[in-house]
Amino acid sequence: MSTPLLRPQSAPLRFIAARLQLSDLTQVVRQPGVGEALRVTIQYHDGRHPNQVATITKSQTGKVKLNVSYRRANDTSLVWNYDIELARYQTIGAALRRLNFDKLDDSPDVPWYGADLWLVERAAGSFHHDVIIAAEISTGNHREVTALIREGLKEAVRAINP
Repeated sequence: MSTPLLRPQSAPLRFIAARLQLSDLTQVVRQPGVGEALRVTIQYHDGRHPNQVATITKSQTGKVKLNVSYRRANDTSLVWNYDIELARYQTIGAALRRLNFDKLDDSPDVPWYGADLWLVERAAGSFHHDVIIAAEISTGNHREVTALIREGLKEAVRAINP
């Protein structure tokens, strides 16, 4: 089983989900009926928007759900749920495979501070892979992953006011 490596920049990103009381993605895919999952965690470096976690799950029956949780400054959370069309999810999955997402390392240009960071995770069964991306300054396949998620899953990366 692949376990997420703890990298210095991943800890605060993973802590966002923990503070929202969300299960680790490897636990999400172990739930009965869940076949695979994708998660995007966004940390806004300057607090202009609440940090957010979007988790997309595909059931073994083909039903796709998106849960977007925001952590507001006053320690409250806001949660939105969506149904996603299976075809849209499959298109995103095919594009991630084309970009070799499962073999991508963290973006080489991830700064230690001063940039919004994304933690993009994909899990299925005992497989788990994640990549840290500085969305605004990413290049190459990392930029393509960012663009794919922004275009294909607009609900997942929609920022709200604090």
